[in-house]
Amino acid sequence: MMLKRRFIFPLLLLFFTACSNSTEEKNHFPIAAFLEEELAQIESLPIAIILTSETNGKSDTSVVDKKNFRALAMKLVGIDFQEKKYKNKYQELVLEDAALNNISIGYTTEDPDLPIKKIELNIDGGSNKIKSIFAERQEVEGEKLLIRKILWTSATELMVNTSFYRQGLLLNNLTERYNWAIGN
Repeated sequence: MMLKRRFIFPLLLLFFTACSNSTEEKNHFPIAAFLEEELAQIESLPIAIILTSETNGKSDTSVVDKKNFRALAMKLVGIDFQEKKYKNKYQELVLEDAALNNISIGYTTEDPDLPIKKIELNIDGGSNKIKSIFAERQEVEGEKLLIRKILWTSATELMVNTSFYRQGLLLNNLTERYNWAIGN
């Protein structure tokens, strides 16, 4: 019995050490590739992207150039987890709700140098199609802290809510809705 304990303990220790030091690469969802597909579809169709901006109770509507929209969308949520600066910096959590037929894949980081703090994909469990992507970004511009909450709804719209802070005080909120609605 004592002999078994001598061998079991080192084997368990070796096993747990090997598992915790795994060099296996994580395969995160290819968010940037998904966005590229959506943007290519938008660019291929004769549709306009309508921007509705609201701040301080005032609203404005305009048409946005598709190339400018592409650049903005990729900047806001086009994260490529294979890039060196993102690799192994995000924790993944996958949740499946069979009753709602929904799969949620979330990525979070505590790294202060990464602007995207959280990104979450909602996927239809039946078709495996992405329904939406939600992201939270934090960036500093001059003396202001910008906190953005971003919602990409597939084939429909991009909504960005930006809160501007200085020294911990909220200065302003800006809500921007980019709508293109591809026949859903």
